[in-house]
Amino acid sequence: MKAVRKCFLIVHLYKDGLARGEWTTQKGALEALGISAAELSLALRLDALPAEIVDLFESPGAITPYAVRVISETIAKDGLEAVTQRAKPHLTAGNKFSTRVALATLKGNLAATTRALRGKKTAKNAVPEGAPASPRNLSDRYHIGVLEGRWTNYSGCARELKISRKIVRDAVCIEALMLKMPCAPGLIEVSFTSGRKFLALEKQWGREMLVQRLTRLTSHMREASSDHLIRALVGANVQPADLSRIRIRKGRGRNRLIIECNHASFLYMYRRQFEQAMQQVLKRLTESAEGNDLARMLFASQQFKNASSLGRV
Repeated sequence: MKAVRKCFLIVHLYKDGLARGEWTTQKGALEALGISAAELSLALRLDALPAEIVDLFESPGAITPYAVRVISETIAKDGLEAVTQRAKPHLTAGNKFSTRVALATLKGNLAATTRALRGKKTAKNAVPEGAPASPRNLSDRYHIGVLEGRWTNYSGCARELKISRKIVRDAVCIEALMLKMPCAPGLIEVSFTSGRKFLALEKQWGREMLVQRLTRLTSHMREASSDHLIRALVGANVQPADLSRIRIRKGRGRNRLIIECNHASFLYMYRRQFEQAMQQVLKRLTESAEGNDLARMLFASQQFKNASSLGRV
């Protein structure tokens, strides 16, 4: 799929959608949120965990899908009561751990817990100033902060993360819009530039019209990037060739070229046409002024000299 979403945020979005009537089944939520059944299952498993286990982590948002799997396996092996008892002394002392150390503690690895307590450092959960962040990542960070009570609006988030309020607002609006768009590779995780263009089109046409047009486009432009889809939406002439980026580079040895493209299996069917086209290029080169350079290169080859001595060239 796309970049992995936080389990904690998936639970929030799922419950919020249920409350607002946006879906009534898990299947409906999967399609609307653009997540897999496995991701939703892990998120619901996290929601079912006791508070003693969740509170051992630095924040609920730090609990990854992998962490949920490990916790579930540990509970199945050692029992819920034993796992909870391992967390309680640290909760009483006010200790919170990183994901790695929290998992080790729940599994009963005392050595890892002791090392962490000895040299514990508070992780700074902020976007470094000037660091790039996609709309999805920043939107997730904003919603998690709201749920944790760290901020209540765009301005508070912007102050703590040391970025502009406009960037936070745009990220949240872009991600909210993308969740309503049809499922297509080019729309999985868009950039701020593409996202702002989609927001402008939504303002111009309305969300319903934008979704309808994108649905029609993505049905026959499955591999198109968000940029190509935007160009098609505004009436630009997007050629099929635009959907494949072809690059030729030198391979190992003197007789190898490597052709890289987006749709190798599709273009391979037309390899004969590619070979004929390259033959035509070579023919034009030999008949032009550049042919002298090519001839010198060929005559420098020992193989060509041997063929010439036998009268084959």
